[in-house]
Amino acid sequence: MKQDNICHVPVTAIIKIIDGKAVMVSAEYADIPAEEIAAYLIEHRGGETM
Repeated sequence: MKQDNICHVPVTAIIKIIDGKAVMVSAEYADIPAEEIAAYLIEHRGGETM
């Protein structure tokens, strides 16, 4: 059962420059709770505007 508050995000990726643009050519994904992502952003960015 999929939860609405889970984000499927790349945690590692290989990026190559192709025709002058950054292109993700491969990635490893993980399912991470949105609350953990929000807590990480607040902890590392403080109250700054993103």
